[in-house]
Amino acid sequence: MLFSCSEQSNEDLESVYWAYHPQNHQDSWDQQAFILLDEYQKIQDNYNIVDSVVLKASVQNLIATTDTILARNSSVDSLSQSIWLPGLQSFRNELEAFSLEQDVAQLNDQFKMCTVSLVHFLGDIGYNKTNIYVFQKMDGENDWFWIGPEKTSKNPFDKRDQKDYTANFNLQEP
Repeated sequence: MLFSCSEQSNEDLESVYWAYHPQNHQDSWDQQAFILLDEYQKIQDNYNIVDSVVLKASVQNLIATTDTILARNSSVDSLSQSIWLPGLQSFRNELEAFSLEQDVAQLNDQFKMCTVSLVHFLGDIGYNKTNIYVFQKMDGENDWFWIGPEKTSKNPFDKRDQKDYTANFNLQEP
């Protein structure tokens, strides 16, 4: 997945990054995905690149949670094998790449990839336990993606930015 510095419409974002597939929904997946989403939201809300040791420790805890969910899911049904397990593994791989990143400037980019991977995974499994709003802020040097449970949010990556942002996309919208 590549990010572009040009402005994109919601339709572009939906078709490229995270289409929603309600036909894949399973209640048990929602319960497990909610645990991951909740932990990820806490990391995002407390995101502090200056203290990368604490940040990476939090990501390692999320990786451990993901590993536990993967180990417990020994389902052999075709939907789990084709949707749930590959999506969860992809999200885990992005988290692992983040935890291994040494360059401070690249940490932000890798965290964006973690966010995109998580939202893509949630869309693929038809997650509907809670609303997932996706925010995008484009500026000259950075493009930021973050998620939240409400339609408005502050940018968690820039604590000096006190502007309220309106979500660009609601994952569950058809």
